Amino acid sequence: MEISEKVNTSLIVSVIAVAMACTHWALSLFFARKTKNYFAVDLKQLWQDSLPFLKTQWPIVTIAMIAASWSQLQPVAELSNRPEVSIAATLLAYGPTVLTWILMLFYVSYLAEPKHPGRVATIGATSLLLYVIADSMIMTFSLIGLGILLAPGLIVVVRSCLFLPIYAIHGHKPLLAIRQSWALTKDRYWLASSYMGLPAILLICTTIFPMLVYDVFGSCAQNSAKNCAPLLVVCASLTQVLSLVIGGLLYKLYERLSAAENNRLKWQ
Repeated sequence: MEISEKVNTSLIVSVIAVAMACTHWALSLFFARKTKNYFAVDLKQLWQDSLPFLKTQWPIVTIAMIAASWSQLQPVAELSNRPEVSIAATLLAYGPTVLTWILMLFYVSYLAEPKHPGRVATIGATSLLLYVIADSMIMTFSLIGLGILLAPGLIVVVRSCLFLPIYAIHGHKPLLAIRQSWALTKDRYWLASSYMGLPAILLICTTIFPMLVYDVFGSCAQNSAKNCAPLLVVCASLTQVLSLVIGGLLYKLYERLSAAENNRLKWQ
């Protein structure tokens, strides 16, 4: 009964999360229907803009994907219950996430290099640490808002979505990046939501699926989850790729919103 309840809970939570994301995206497309959405254009251009980064940093990107895939295949839940390997379990659980954070900061800095030269060279241990801490706090407040009442969490997520590109471009100042993100997305909530809705839904799906596999198969038989190893590896790789794509699209969105804001101020 406990196993069945756990599986049912996982399925219900997964379906609700995806349904809420899809509903929010549909609403954003409706409310922002009169505003031109450059998502398809920017996504197509992103590949060309990403080539310098991929040509120079492909070994790190490959290592990040391998690490994420390997961590998905490890029995993190079992390791966490053994004190002697709790540190290893922590690294397995959070190591790939931290590596993704680092990759995204470097990636967005590379994208900004033509217009903001020298940004990559300014990245150091302190700027990386501040970024991870600030982004973790944003995610924490978002989850708290989503858990207590849906709307506050969504507002924090959307209004803070430009934190990464602003942080990467404007001197690695977390508080400034948060303030500017909220300023640029003011009165543009539905536009930002419609722009980032699809990749966000895909990221939610690739993140939830491995958890669901372990809850369903891991509860039913000890070695059943191993049968899904190829799918888990694919999901882990897709999560890494989608994270970078989202980082690149957020930079594109920042460029468009900041240009629109400059034009608005010019005509005031």
